[in-house]
Amino acid sequence: MRLPRSFADDVKSQGDIVRIVSDYVTLKKRGANYLACCPFHSEKTPSFNVHPGKGLFKCFGCGAGGSIFDFVMRIEGCGFPEAVRIVAQKSGIPIPEVEETEDHKKVARDRENILRLNQWSAEFFESQLHDTDEGAVAREYVRSRRINDETARLFRLGYAPDSWDALTNHLKGCGATTDEIHDSGLMVLKETGGFYDRFRARLMFPITNTQKRVIAFGGRVMGPGEPKYLNSPETSVYTKGHNLFGLDQAKNEIRNLGFAILVEGYLDCIIPFQEGIHNVVASLGTALTENQVRLLRRYMDQPQAVVNFDPDSAGQAATMRSIDLLLAEGFKVNILRMPTKQDPDAFVREHGVERFRELLKTTQPYIDYIIDVSIAGHDTSRPTGKVAAINAMLPHLARMRDKVARADYAGQIADRLKVDSNIVREELKRTAINRQPSLDTKRVRAAEEMTIGERQLLELMLANEGVRRAMISALTEDDYAELATGAIFAAVIEMEGNAIELDFDNLIARVESEPERGLLPALLMSDLSWAGGDDFDTLFKKATEALSSLRRRRFERRLDAIQIEIGQAEREQDAERVLFLYQQKTEIQKRRLALSAV
Repeated sequence: MRLPRSFADDVKSQGDIVRIVSDYVTLKKRGANYLACCPFHSEKTPSFNVHPGKGLFKCFGCGAGGSIFDFVMRIEGCGFPEAVRIVAQKSGIPIPEVEETEDHKKVARDRENILRLNQWSAEFFESQLHDTDEGAVAREYVRSRRINDETARLFRLGYAPDSWDALTNHLKGCGATTDEIHDSGLMVLKETGGFYDRFRARLMFPITNTQKRVIAFGGRVMGPGEPKYLNSPETSVYTKGHNLFGLDQAKNEIRNLGFAILVEGYLDCIIPFQEGIHNVVASLGTALTENQVRLLRRYMDQPQAVVNFDPDSAGQAATMRSIDLLLAEGFKVNILRMPTKQDPDAFVREHGVERFRELLKTTQPYIDYIIDVSIAGHDTSRPTGKVAAINAMLPHLARMRDKVARADYAGQIADRLKVDSNIVREELKRTAINRQPSLDTKRVRAAEEMTIGERQLLELMLANEGVRRAMISALTEDDYAELATGAIFAAVIEMEGNAIELDFDNLIARVESEPERGLLPALLMSDLSWAGGDDFDTLFKKATEALSSLRRRRFERRLDAIQIEIGQAEREQDAERVLFLYQQKTEIQKRRLALSAV
Protein backbone atom coordinates (compact mmCIF):
# COMPACT_ATOMS: atom_id res chain seq x y z
CA MET A 1 0.00 0.00 0.00
CA ARG A 2 1.43 3.36 -1.08
CA LEU A 3 1.14 6.52 0.98
CA PRO A 4 -0.10 9.92 -0.21
CA ARG A 5 2.70 12.43 -0.69
CA SER A 6 1.28 14.81 1.90
CA PHE A 7 0.90 12.11 4.55
CA ALA A 8 4.52 12.35 5.76
CA ASP A 9 4.07 16.06 6.48
CA ASP A 10 0.88 15.35 8.42
CA VAL A 11 2.60 12.64 10.50
CA LYS A 12 5.59 14.87 11.17
CA SER A 13 3.37 17.70 12.44
CA GLN A 14 1.14 15.43 14.54
CA GLY A 15 3.75 12.99 15.81
CA ASP A 16 5.28 13.54 19.25
CA ILE A 17 9.06 13.06 18.95
CA VAL A 18 9.40 12.69 22.74
CA ARG A 19 6.88 9.85 22.79
CA ILE A 20 8.48 8.09 19.82
CA VAL A 21 12.05 8.38 21.14
CA SER A 22 10.88 7.25 24.60
CA ASP A 23 9.99 3.86 23.10
CA TYR A 24 13.72 3.28 22.60
CA VAL A 25 15.55 5.25 25.34
CA THR A 26 14.73 6.68 28.76
CA LEU A 27 14.42 10.46 28.50
CA LYS A 28 14.75 12.92 31.38
CA LYS A 29 13.43 16.46 31.13
CA ARG A 30 16.11 19.10 31.32
CA GLY A 31 14.73 22.61 30.85
CA ALA A 32 12.95 22.86 27.50
CA ASN A 33 14.67 19.72 26.19
CA TYR A 34 14.88 16.06 27.09
CA LEU A 35 18.19 14.30 27.75
CA ALA A 36 19.39 10.67 27.53
CA CYS A 37 22.42 8.52 26.83
CA CYS A 38 22.69 8.20 23.06
CA PRO A 39 21.30 4.96 21.56
CA PHE A 40 23.68 5.29 18.61
CA HIS A 41 26.98 5.08 20.47
CA SER A 42 28.24 3.97 23.86
CA GLU A 43 28.49 6.73 26.47
CA LYS A 44 28.17 7.18 30.23
CA THR A 45 27.42 10.91 30.35
CA PRO A 46 24.18 11.82 28.50
CA SER A 47 24.71 13.94 25.40
CA PHE A 48 21.58 12.99 23.44
CA ASN A 49 19.04 15.83 23.31
CA VAL A 50 15.43 15.93 22.11
CA HIS A 51 13.77 19.29 21.42
CA PRO A 52 9.98 18.74 21.38
CA GLY A 53 9.18 22.26 20.16
CA LYS A 54 11.30 21.89 17.02
CA GLY A 55 10.67 18.17 16.61
CA LEU A 56 14.40 17.48 16.40
CA PHE A 57 17.01 15.33 18.14
CA LYS A 58 20.78 15.83 18.39
CA CYS A 59 23.61 13.91 20.00
CA PHE A 60 26.57 16.13 20.81
CA GLY A 61 28.73 13.05 21.32
CA CYS A 62 28.52 11.23 17.97
CA GLY A 63 26.87 13.96 15.91
CA ALA A 64 23.67 12.07 15.04
CA GLY A 65 20.67 14.33 14.59
CA GLY A 66 17.58 15.16 12.57
CA SER A 67 13.83 14.81 12.50
CA ILE A 68 11.52 12.22 14.00
CA PHE A 69 11.81 10.20 10.76
CA ASP A 70 15.62 10.41 10.79
CA PHE A 71 15.59 8.94 14.30
CA VAL A 72 13.34 6.03 13.34
CA MET A 73 15.26 5.29 10.12
CA ARG A 74 18.52 5.20 12.05
CA ILE A 75 17.36 3.13 15.00
CA GLU A 76 15.17 0.72 12.99
CA GLY A 77 17.50 0.52 10.00
CA CYS A 78 14.63 1.16 7.61
CA GLY A 79 13.86 3.48 4.72
CA PHE A 80 11.80 6.66 4.76
CA PRO A 81 8.38 5.17 3.81
CA GLU A 82 8.66 2.53 6.52
CA ALA A 83 9.71 5.18 9.06
CA VAL A 84 6.60 7.21 8.22
CA ARG A 85 4.44 4.12 8.77
CA ILE A 86 6.12 3.31 12.10
CA VAL A 87 5.66 6.85 13.44
CA ALA A 88 2.05 6.89 12.26
CA GLN A 89 1.29 3.55 13.93
CA LYS A 90 2.97 4.55 17.20
CA SER A 91 1.13 7.86 17.15
CA GLY A 92 -2.28 6.31 16.44
CA ILE A 93 -2.59 8.16 13.13
CA PRO A 94 -4.72 6.28 10.57
CA ILE A 95 -2.73 5.38 7.48
CA PRO A 96 -4.68 6.38 4.36
CA GLU A 97 -4.78 4.32 1.25
CA VAL A 98 -3.94 5.54 -2.23
CA GLU A 99 -5.82 4.01 -5.10
CA GLU A 100 -3.53 1.38 -6.53
CA THR A 101 -3.56 -0.79 -9.60
CA GLU A 102 -4.75 -4.35 -9.27
CA ASP A 103 -1.17 -5.56 -9.68
CA HIS A 104 -0.01 -3.43 -6.75
CA LYS A 105 -2.91 -4.62 -4.64
CA LYS A 106 -2.18 -8.27 -5.47
CA VAL A 107 1.51 -7.92 -4.54
CA ALA A 108 0.58 -6.31 -1.23
CA ARG A 109 -2.01 -9.01 -0.50
CA ASP A 110 0.42 -11.79 -1.36
CA ARG A 111 3.11 -10.34 0.91
CA GLU A 112 0.69 -9.93 3.79
CA ASN A 113 -0.66 -13.46 3.29
CA ILE A 114 2.82 -14.96 3.45
CA LEU A 115 3.72 -12.98 6.57
CA ARG A 116 0.47 -14.13 8.19
CA LEU A 117 1.09 -17.78 7.27
CA ASN A 118 4.67 -17.55 8.54
CA GLN A 119 3.39 -16.20 11.85
CA TRP A 120 0.88 -19.02 12.18
CA SER A 121 3.58 -21.54 11.27
CA ALA A 122 6.03 -20.15 13.81
CA GLU A 123 3.39 -20.44 16.54
CA PHE A 124 2.63 -24.00 15.41
CA PHE A 125 6.30 -25.01 15.44
CA GLU A 126 6.82 -23.45 18.87
CA SER A 127 3.86 -25.36 20.27
CA GLN A 128 5.16 -28.61 18.74
CA LEU A 129 8.55 -28.09 20.40
CA HIS A 130 7.39 -27.15 23.87
CA ASP A 131 4.05 -28.90 24.30
CA THR A 132 4.06 -32.27 22.46
CA ASP A 133 5.50 -35.71 23.12
CA GLU A 134 6.95 -35.88 19.60
CA GLY A 135 8.85 -32.66 20.26
CA ALA A 136 10.87 -34.43 22.97
CA VAL A 137 13.65 -35.38 20.52
CA ALA A 138 14.06 -31.73 19.52
CA ARG A 139 13.87 -30.57 23.15
CA GLU A 140 16.65 -33.01 24.03
CA TYR A 141 18.76 -31.72 21.14
CA VAL A 142 18.22 -28.13 22.29
CA ARG A 143 19.30 -29.09 25.81
CA SER A 144 22.34 -30.95 24.47
CA ARG A 145 23.43 -27.72 22.77
CA ARG A 146 22.96 -25.93 26.11
CA ILE A 147 20.23 -23.62 24.86
CA ASN A 148 18.07 -22.64 27.81
CA ASP A 149 14.31 -22.20 27.66
CA GLU A 150 14.47 -18.40 27.73
CA THR A 151 16.78 -18.31 24.71
CA ALA A 152 14.72 -20.89 22.83
CA ARG A 153 11.62 -18.75 23.29
CA LEU A 154 13.45 -15.51 22.50
CA PHE A 155 14.59 -16.88 19.13
CA ARG A 156 11.22 -18.64 18.72
CA LEU A 157 12.76 -22.07 18.11
CA GLY A 158 10.26 -24.73 17.11
CA TYR A 159 9.81 -28.25 15.84
CA ALA A 160 8.27 -29.46 12.56
CA PRO A 161 6.66 -32.84 13.28
CA ASP A 162 7.56 -35.93 11.27
CA SER A 163 4.39 -35.72 9.21
CA TRP A 164 3.66 -35.15 5.54
CA ASP A 165 0.78 -32.75 6.17
CA ALA A 166 0.60 -31.65 9.81
CA LEU A 167 1.51 -28.02 9.10
CA THR A 168 -0.59 -27.79 5.96
CA ASN A 169 -3.64 -29.10 7.79
CA HIS A 170 -3.02 -26.65 10.64
CA LEU A 171 -2.76 -23.69 8.24
CA LYS A 172 -5.91 -24.76 6.40
CA GLY A 173 -7.64 -24.90 9.75
CA CYS A 174 -6.56 -21.28 10.28
CA GLY A 175 -8.22 -20.33 6.99
CA ALA A 176 -5.35 -20.55 4.47
CA THR A 177 -5.88 -21.97 0.99
CA THR A 178 -3.68 -24.56 -0.72
CA ASP A 179 -2.38 -21.94 -3.18
CA GLU A 180 -1.48 -19.54 -0.36
CA ILE A 181 0.42 -22.24 1.53
CA HIS A 182 2.28 -23.23 -1.63
CA ASP A 183 3.17 -19.59 -2.38
CA SER A 184 4.62 -19.24 1.11
CA GLY A 185 7.11 -22.04 0.42
CA LEU A 186 5.84 -24.10 3.36
CA MET A 187 4.28 -26.72 1.11
CA VAL A 188 5.72 -28.62 -1.87
CA LEU A 189 3.46 -29.81 -4.67
CA LYS A 190 4.08 -33.32 -6.02
CA GLU A 191 4.53 -33.83 -9.75
CA THR A 192 2.03 -36.69 -9.54
CA GLY A 193 -0.50 -34.57 -7.69
CA GLY A 194 -1.01 -33.79 -4.04
CA PHE A 195 1.37 -32.02 -1.71
CA TYR A 196 3.55 -32.41 1.38
CA ASP A 197 5.04 -30.20 4.09
CA ARG A 198 8.47 -28.83 3.18
CA PHE A 199 9.74 -29.11 6.77
CA ARG A 200 9.40 -32.45 8.55
CA ALA A 201 11.18 -33.80 11.65
CA ARG A 202 13.31 -30.67 11.94
CA LEU A 203 14.31 -28.18 14.61
CA MET A 204 13.01 -24.89 13.24
CA PHE A 205 14.73 -21.51 13.26
CA PRO A 206 12.44 -18.62 12.25
CA ILE A 207 14.17 -15.96 10.15
CA THR A 208 12.82 -12.50 10.95
CA ASN A 209 13.23 -9.04 9.51
CA THR A 210 14.26 -6.04 11.60
CA GLN A 211 10.61 -5.47 12.56
CA LYS A 212 10.59 -8.99 14.04
CA ARG A 213 8.17 -10.37 11.43
CA VAL A 214 8.86 -13.95 10.34
CA ILE A 215 9.87 -13.96 6.67
CA ALA A 216 11.29 -17.51 6.29
CA PHE A 217 12.51 -20.60 8.13
CA GLY A 218 15.58 -22.76 8.45
CA GLY A 219 15.30 -26.32 9.70
CA ARG A 220 17.87 -28.78 11.05
CA VAL A 221 17.05 -32.44 10.58
CA MET A 222 16.54 -34.46 13.75
CA GLY A 223 18.10 -37.85 13.16
CA PRO A 224 19.28 -39.28 9.82
CA GLY A 225 18.40 -37.50 6.61
CA GLU A 226 19.61 -35.00 4.06
CA PRO A 227 20.06 -32.15 3.74
CA LYS A 228 21.24 -31.43 7.28
CA TYR A 229 19.87 -27.88 6.99
CA LEU A 230 16.92 -26.89 4.82
CA ASN A 231 15.84 -23.31 4.18
CA SER A 232 12.69 -21.72 2.83
CA PRO A 233 12.67 -20.96 -0.91
CA GLU A 234 12.59 -17.35 -2.06
CA THR A 235 9.19 -15.66 -1.82
CA SER A 236 7.84 -12.15 -2.17
CA VAL A 237 8.96 -11.44 1.43
CA TYR A 238 12.24 -13.37 1.48
CA THR A 239 15.24 -13.18 -0.84
CA LYS A 240 18.34 -15.22 -0.05
CA GLY A 241 21.31 -13.08 0.85
CA HIS A 242 19.19 -10.07 1.88
CA ASN A 243 18.82 -10.79 5.61
CA LEU A 244 20.96 -11.58 8.63
CA PHE A 245 19.87 -14.06 11.29
CA GLY A 246 19.61 -12.46 14.72
CA LEU A 247 19.78 -8.85 13.49
CA ASP A 248 16.44 -7.97 15.08
CA GLN A 249 17.91 -9.03 18.45
CA ALA A 250 21.39 -7.59 17.89
CA LYS A 251 20.79 -4.26 16.15
CA ASN A 252 20.66 -2.10 19.30
CA GLU A 253 23.82 -3.62 20.76
CA ILE A 254 25.60 -3.27 17.42
CA ARG A 255 24.63 0.38 17.43
CA ASN A 256 25.79 0.85 21.02
CA LEU A 257 29.13 -0.95 20.66
CA GLY A 258 29.85 0.28 17.16
CA PHE A 259 30.75 -3.13 15.71
CA ALA A 260 29.17 -6.44 14.74
CA ILE A 261 30.43 -10.01 15.03
CA LEU A 262 29.69 -12.04 11.91
CA VAL A 263 29.26 -15.81 12.21
CA GLU A 264 27.96 -18.47 9.84
CA GLY A 265 25.36 -20.68 11.51
CA TYR A 266 22.25 -20.31 13.63
CA LEU A 267 23.82 -21.80 16.76
CA ASP A 268 27.03 -19.80 16.25
CA CYS A 269 24.79 -16.78 16.74
CA ILE A 270 22.42 -18.11 19.42
CA ILE A 271 24.94 -19.54 21.90
CA PRO A 272 27.17 -16.43 22.18
CA PHE A 273 24.02 -14.26 22.37
CA GLN A 274 22.67 -16.40 25.21
CA GLU A 275 25.91 -15.91 27.13
CA GLY A 276 25.83 -12.12 26.79
CA ILE A 277 27.46 -11.40 23.41
CA HIS A 278 24.55 -9.43 21.95
CA ASN A 279 26.15 -7.88 18.86
CA VAL A 280 26.41 -11.13 16.88
CA VAL A 281 24.59 -11.95 13.62
CA ALA A 282 24.75 -14.91 11.22
CA SER A 283 24.92 -14.98 7.44
CA LEU A 284 22.31 -17.76 7.36
CA GLY A 285 24.78 -20.45 6.35
CA THR A 286 25.62 -18.80 3.03
CA ALA A 287 28.54 -16.69 1.89
CA LEU A 288 28.10 -13.08 2.93
CA THR A 289 26.50 -10.90 0.25
CA GLU A 290 26.60 -7.22 -0.70
CA ASN A 291 22.99 -6.79 0.42
CA GLN A 292 23.72 -8.24 3.85
CA VAL A 293 26.72 -5.92 4.26
CA ARG A 294 24.65 -2.88 3.26
CA LEU A 295 21.93 -3.92 5.70
CA LEU A 296 24.45 -4.18 8.52
CA ARG A 297 25.99 -0.87 7.50
CA ARG A 298 22.79 0.98 8.46
CA TYR A 299 23.43 0.48 12.17
CA MET A 300 26.91 2.03 12.40
CA ASP A 301 28.25 5.48 11.55
CA GLN A 302 31.82 4.17 11.47
CA PRO A 303 31.16 0.52 10.62
CA GLN A 304 33.34 -2.18 12.07
CA ALA A 305 33.00 -5.95 11.79
CA VAL A 306 34.70 -8.94 13.38
CA VAL A 307 34.46 -11.98 11.09
CA ASN A 308 34.30 -15.25 13.01
CA PHE A 309 33.46 -17.89 10.42
CA ASP A 310 34.17 -21.60 10.77
CA PRO A 311 37.87 -22.60 10.57
CA ASP A 312 37.44 -25.18 7.79
CA SER A 313 38.38 -24.55 4.16
CA ALA A 314 34.84 -23.43 3.26
CA GLY A 315 34.86 -21.01 6.19
CA GLN A 316 38.25 -19.67 5.14
CA ALA A 317 36.99 -19.04 1.61
CA ALA A 318 33.89 -17.33 3.02
CA THR A 319 36.10 -15.17 5.24
CA MET A 320 38.20 -14.03 2.28
CA ARG A 321 35.08 -13.10 0.31
CA SER A 322 33.52 -11.29 3.28
CA ILE A 323 36.66 -9.18 3.71
CA ASP A 324 36.34 -7.83 0.17
CA LEU A 325 32.64 -7.04 0.57
CA LEU A 326 33.04 -5.34 3.93
CA LEU A 327 35.97 -3.23 2.76
CA ALA A 328 33.99 -2.11 -0.28
CA GLU A 329 31.33 -0.69 2.07
CA GLY A 330 33.87 1.12 4.21
CA PHE A 331 34.03 -1.30 7.14
CA LYS A 332 37.02 -1.68 9.40
CA VAL A 333 37.53 -5.46 9.38
CA ASN A 334 39.15 -7.74 11.93
CA ILE A 335 39.25 -11.53 11.98
CA LEU A 336 38.68 -13.74 15.02
CA ARG A 337 40.43 -17.09 14.67
CA MET A 338 39.75 -19.70 17.33
CA PRO A 339 42.98 -21.22 18.70
CA THR A 340 41.16 -24.55 19.09
CA LYS A 341 39.91 -24.58 15.45
CA GLN A 342 36.32 -24.77 16.78
CA ASP A 343 33.31 -22.84 15.55
CA PRO A 344 31.92 -20.12 17.89
CA ASP A 345 29.09 -22.31 19.18
CA ALA A 346 31.38 -25.17 20.26
CA PHE A 347 34.07 -22.83 21.59
CA VAL A 348 31.74 -20.88 23.88
CA ARG A 349 30.10 -24.06 25.18
CA GLU A 350 33.47 -25.71 25.94
CA HIS A 351 35.63 -22.78 27.03
CA GLY A 352 33.11 -20.23 28.27
CA VAL A 353 32.08 -16.77 27.22
CA GLU A 354 34.83 -14.99 29.18
CA ARG A 355 37.48 -16.78 27.12
CA PHE A 356 35.58 -15.71 24.01
CA ARG A 357 35.57 -12.10 25.24
CA GLU A 358 39.33 -12.29 25.76
CA LEU A 359 39.79 -13.43 22.16
CA LEU A 360 37.65 -10.53 20.96
CA LYS A 361 40.23 -8.18 22.44
CA THR A 362 42.98 -9.78 20.35
CA THR A 363 41.30 -10.02 16.96
CA GLN A 364 43.54 -9.92 13.92
CA PRO A 365 43.49 -7.04 11.41
CA TYR A 366 42.21 -8.45 8.15
CA ILE A 367 45.45 -7.75 6.27
CA ASP A 368 47.36 -9.94 8.72
CA TYR A 369 44.83 -12.71 8.12
CA ILE A 370 45.24 -12.43 4.34
CA ILE A 371 49.01 -12.47 4.72
CA ASP A 372 48.85 -15.54 6.97
CA VAL A 373 46.58 -17.40 4.54
CA SER A 374 48.76 -16.46 1.57
CA ILE A 375 51.96 -17.46 3.37
CA ALA A 376 50.43 -20.79 4.39
CA GLY A 377 49.44 -21.44 0.78
CA HIS A 378 52.85 -20.74 -0.80
CA ASP A 379 56.49 -21.65 -0.24
CA THR A 380 57.71 -18.19 0.73
CA SER A 381 61.22 -19.43 1.37
CA ARG A 382 61.69 -19.13 -2.40
CA PRO A 383 61.49 -15.88 -4.41
CA THR A 384 58.87 -17.36 -6.74
CA GLY A 385 56.79 -18.36 -3.73
CA LYS A 386 56.97 -14.84 -2.33
CA VAL A 387 55.81 -13.38 -5.63
CA ALA A 388 52.93 -15.87 -5.77
CA ALA A 389 51.94 -14.99 -2.19
CA ILE A 390 52.06 -11.27 -3.00
CA ASN A 391 49.92 -11.78 -6.09
CA ALA A 392 47.35 -13.62 -3.94
CA MET A 393 47.12 -10.56 -1.66
CA LEU A 394 47.08 -7.78 -4.25
CA PRO A 395 43.44 -8.18 -5.38
CA HIS A 396 42.38 -7.54 -1.77
CA LEU A 397 44.53 -4.42 -1.57
CA ALA A 398 43.11 -3.21 -4.88
CA ARG A 399 39.61 -3.13 -3.37
CA MET A 400 40.66 -0.71 -0.63
CA ARG A 401 39.52 2.85 -1.25
CA ASP A 402 42.31 4.68 0.58
CA LYS A 403 45.42 5.14 -1.57
CA VAL A 404 47.65 5.94 1.42
CA ALA A 405 46.42 2.85 3.27
CA ARG A 406 47.17 0.68 0.24
CA ALA A 407 50.76 1.95 0.19
CA ASP A 408 51.10 1.40 3.94
CA TYR A 409 49.81 -2.18 3.72
CA ALA A 410 52.17 -2.87 0.81
CA GLY A 411 55.04 -2.02 3.16
CA GLN A 412 53.61 -4.31 5.85
CA ILE A 413 53.37 -7.18 3.36
CA ALA A 414 56.98 -6.65 2.29
CA ASP A 415 58.06 -6.73 5.95
CA ARG A 416 56.08 -9.87 6.74
CA LEU A 417 57.50 -11.67 3.70
CA LYS A 418 61.01 -10.38 4.45
CA VAL A 419 61.35 -8.99 0.94
CA ASP A 420 64.96 -7.77 0.89
CA SER A 421 65.00 -6.30 -2.61
CA ASN A 422 64.28 -2.58 -2.78
CA ILE A 423 63.20 -3.01 -6.40
CA VAL A 424 60.58 -5.62 -5.44
CA ARG A 425 59.41 -3.43 -2.54
CA GLU A 426 58.94 -0.46 -4.85
CA GLU A 427 57.16 -2.62 -7.43
CA LEU A 428 54.83 -3.95 -4.72
CA LYS A 429 54.09 -0.41 -3.52
CA ARG A 430 53.51 0.85 -7.09
CA THR A 431 51.20 -2.06 -7.89
CA ALA A 432 49.17 -1.59 -4.69
CA ILE A 433 48.77 2.16 -5.13
CA ASN A 434 47.60 1.70 -8.72
CA ARG A 435 45.19 -1.08 -7.73
CA GLN A 436 46.77 -3.60 -10.09
CA PRO A 437 45.95 -7.28 -9.47
CA SER A 438 49.52 -8.65 -9.76
CA LEU A 439 53.17 -7.70 -9.87
CA ASP A 440 54.86 -7.00 -13.20
CA THR A 441 56.77 -10.26 -13.76
CA LYS A 442 59.48 -8.64 -15.87
CA ARG A 443 60.19 -6.03 -13.22
CA VAL A 444 60.36 -8.67 -10.49
CA ARG A 445 62.67 -10.94 -12.45
CA ALA A 446 64.95 -8.00 -13.18
CA ALA A 447 65.08 -7.32 -9.45
CA GLU A 448 66.43 -10.79 -8.63
CA GLU A 449 70.05 -9.71 -8.62
CA MET A 450 72.85 -12.25 -8.70
CA THR A 451 74.85 -12.18 -5.45
CA ILE A 452 78.64 -12.12 -5.30
CA GLY A 453 78.66 -15.65 -3.94
CA GLU A 454 76.60 -16.95 -6.86
CA ARG A 455 78.77 -15.22 -9.43
CA GLN A 456 82.04 -16.45 -7.93
CA LEU A 457 80.88 -20.04 -7.51
CA LEU A 458 79.53 -20.25 -11.07
CA GLU A 459 82.67 -18.66 -12.59
CA LEU A 460 84.85 -21.19 -10.77
CA MET A 461 82.67 -24.16 -11.74
CA LEU A 462 82.49 -23.08 -15.39
CA ALA A 463 86.25 -22.44 -15.65
CA ASN A 464 87.73 -25.44 -13.78
CA GLU A 465 86.61 -29.03 -14.29
CA GLY A 466 88.08 -30.23 -10.98
CA VAL A 467 86.35 -27.50 -9.00
CA ARG A 468 83.14 -28.16 -10.90
CA ARG A 469 83.11 -31.87 -10.05
CA ALA A 470 84.02 -31.23 -6.41
CA MET A 471 81.29 -28.61 -6.00
CA ILE A 472 78.63 -30.71 -7.74
CA SER A 473 79.34 -33.45 -5.17
CA ALA A 474 78.88 -30.89 -2.36
CA LEU A 475 75.84 -29.03 -3.75
CA THR A 476 72.23 -29.90 -2.96
CA GLU A 477 69.20 -28.55 -4.80
CA ASP A 478 68.34 -26.42 -1.73
CA ASP A 479 71.65 -24.59 -2.21
CA TYR A 480 70.65 -23.08 -5.55
CA ALA A 481 66.91 -23.60 -6.15
CA GLU A 482 65.85 -20.17 -4.89
CA LEU A 483 68.76 -18.24 -6.36
CA ALA A 484 68.43 -15.86 -9.32
CA THR A 485 70.88 -18.16 -11.14
CA GLY A 486 69.20 -21.39 -10.07
CA ALA A 487 68.53 -22.49 -13.66
CA ILE A 488 72.21 -22.04 -14.58
CA PHE A 489 73.35 -24.22 -11.66
CA ALA A 490 70.82 -26.88 -12.65
CA ALA A 491 72.00 -26.79 -16.28
CA VAL A 492 75.68 -27.13 -15.28
CA ILE A 493 74.92 -30.12 -13.02
CA GLU A 494 72.79 -31.80 -15.69
CA MET A 495 75.41 -31.29 -18.44
CA GLU A 496 78.23 -32.58 -16.24
CA GLY A 497 76.23 -35.66 -15.34
CA ASN A 498 75.54 -36.40 -19.01
CA ALA A 499 79.08 -35.58 -20.19
CA ILE A 500 77.83 -32.72 -22.38
CA GLU A 501 80.38 -30.10 -23.37
CA LEU A 502 80.04 -26.99 -21.21
CA ASP A 503 79.90 -24.23 -23.83
CA PHE A 504 77.69 -21.22 -24.45
CA ASP A 505 75.40 -22.87 -27.02
CA ASN A 506 74.68 -25.90 -24.87
CA LEU A 507 74.12 -23.77 -21.77
CA ILE A 508 71.78 -21.24 -23.37
CA ALA A 509 69.69 -24.07 -24.79
CA ARG A 510 68.99 -25.23 -21.25
CA VAL A 511 68.30 -21.82 -19.65
CA GLU A 512 64.91 -20.34 -20.55
CA SER A 513 64.86 -17.10 -18.56
CA GLU A 514 66.12 -14.06 -20.46
CA PRO A 515 67.71 -12.43 -17.38
CA GLU A 516 69.69 -15.61 -16.66
CA ARG A 517 70.64 -16.02 -20.30
CA GLY A 518 72.03 -12.50 -20.21
CA LEU A 519 74.43 -13.49 -17.42
CA LEU A 520 76.06 -16.37 -19.31
CA PRO A 521 78.60 -14.48 -21.47
CA ALA A 522 80.22 -12.69 -18.52
CA LEU A 523 80.28 -15.87 -16.42
CA LEU A 524 81.99 -17.86 -19.18
CA MET A 525 84.50 -15.11 -20.00
CA SER A 526 85.79 -14.51 -16.46
CA ASP A 527 89.58 -14.83 -16.07
CA LEU A 528 89.34 -15.57 -12.32
CA SER A 529 91.87 -12.83 -11.53
CA TRP A 530 89.87 -12.06 -8.39
CA ALA A 531 90.66 -15.54 -7.00
CA GLY A 532 94.34 -14.74 -6.31
CA GLY A 533 95.69 -17.81 -8.07
CA ASP A 534 94.84 -20.48 -10.62
CA ASP A 535 95.92 -23.70 -8.83
CA PHE A 536 93.24 -26.17 -7.77
CA ASP A 537 93.69 -25.69 -4.02
CA THR A 538 93.23 -21.91 -4.25
CA LEU A 539 90.24 -22.18 -6.55
CA PHE A 540 88.65 -24.95 -4.49
CA LYS A 541 89.05 -22.86 -1.32
CA LYS A 542 87.37 -19.87 -2.99
CA ALA A 543 84.55 -22.07 -4.27
CA THR A 544 84.02 -23.52 -0.78
CA GLU A 545 83.89 -20.00 0.71
CA ALA A 546 81.37 -18.93 -1.93
CA LEU A 547 79.18 -21.97 -1.23
CA SER A 548 79.36 -21.25 2.50
CA SER A 549 78.21 -17.66 1.91
CA LEU A 550 75.25 -18.90 -0.13
CA ARG A 551 74.29 -21.34 2.59
CA ARG A 552 74.56 -18.66 5.30
CA ARG A 553 72.23 -16.45 3.28
CA ARG A 554 69.83 -19.36 2.81
CA PHE A 555 69.84 -20.09 6.54
CA GLU A 556 69.20 -16.43 7.32
CA ARG A 557 66.21 -16.42 5.00
CA ARG A 558 64.93 -19.62 6.55
CA LEU A 559 65.32 -18.12 10.03
CA ASP A 560 63.30 -15.10 8.91
CA ALA A 561 60.58 -17.38 7.57
CA ILE A 562 60.53 -19.44 10.80
CA GLN A 563 60.21 -16.27 12.86
CA ILE A 564 57.12 -15.32 10.87
CA GLU A 565 55.68 -18.80 11.49
CA ILE A 566 56.43 -18.49 15.20
CA GLY A 567 54.51 -15.20 15.35
CA GLN A 568 51.55 -16.81 13.63
CA ALA A 569 51.62 -19.87 15.92
CA GLU A 570 51.83 -17.63 19.00
CA ARG A 571 48.80 -15.63 17.84
CA GLU A 572 46.94 -18.90 17.41
CA GLN A 573 48.19 -20.07 20.82
CA ASP A 574 49.51 -23.29 19.26
CA ALA A 575 52.12 -24.14 21.93
CA GLU A 576 53.15 -27.41 20.27
CA ARG A 577 53.82 -25.67 16.96
CA VAL A 578 55.76 -22.86 18.70
CA LEU A 579 58.02 -25.38 20.45
CA PHE A 580 58.67 -27.26 17.19
CA LEU A 581 59.54 -24.04 15.35
CA TYR A 582 61.92 -22.89 18.08
CA GLN A 583 63.66 -26.26 17.87
CA GLN A 584 64.00 -25.80 14.11
CA LYS A 585 65.31 -22.28 14.65
CA THR A 586 67.95 -23.49 17.12
CA GLU A 587 69.10 -26.23 14.73
CA ILE A 588 69.46 -23.80 11.81
CA GLN A 589 71.31 -21.29 14.01
CA LYS A 590 73.79 -24.04 14.91
CA ARG A 591 74.31 -24.89 11.24
CA ARG A 592 74.82 -21.24 10.37
CA LEU A 593 77.35 -20.87 13.20
CA ALA A 594 79.23 -23.95 11.95
CA LEU A 595 79.53 -22.32 8.52
CA SER A 596 81.05 -19.21 10.10
CA ALA A 597 83.84 -21.35 11.52
CA VAL A 598 84.79 -22.65 8.05
